[in-house]
Amino acid sequence: MNKLQKINSQAELEQLIERYFDGETSLQEEQLLKQTLADCTWTSDTIDEARFTMGYFTAHKQQQRRIVKMTTRRRIIGIAASIAVLLTVGASALSYIHQSQGVCLAYVNGKAINNEDEVMELISKDLSTMDVASHSMEAQLLSISEALELDNN
Repeated sequence: MNKLQKINSQAELEQLIERYFDGETSLQEEQLLKQTLADCTWTSDTIDEARFTMGYFTAHKQQQRRIVKMTTRRRIIGIAASIAVLLTVGASALSYIHQSQGVCLAYVNGKAINNEDEVMELISKDLSTMDVASHSMEAQLLSISEALELDNN
């Protein structure tokens, strides 16, 4: 194995691990093995045992938790932003309808509705549906957050 070469596959890593425990590696290969075990995402019984034996198992698990936690935070932020946009659009639409003194008109399933009371009722139902959905999402986000807290402890 070339001293400066990176390990490009799980099979190569497992072969190097076997050579390491057989006492057949150079100092440079040992350094490459340690660096790869600390940084790679591959997992198998052989790799996990080597990490555990060499003290990298805990570091690898912590790295995986950080990745999951960052991904979950991004999802939560995305969902919260989507809810905020929907509520802003709904409020803007209501505000515009109340401010306009002209004709109140809505199209539902290709049918024009120009009765202001019917239009307002439709908007109210849509906003209620969004409100229920946002509460459901909030509950799901809370449970995800609680699960992350339990996982971190």
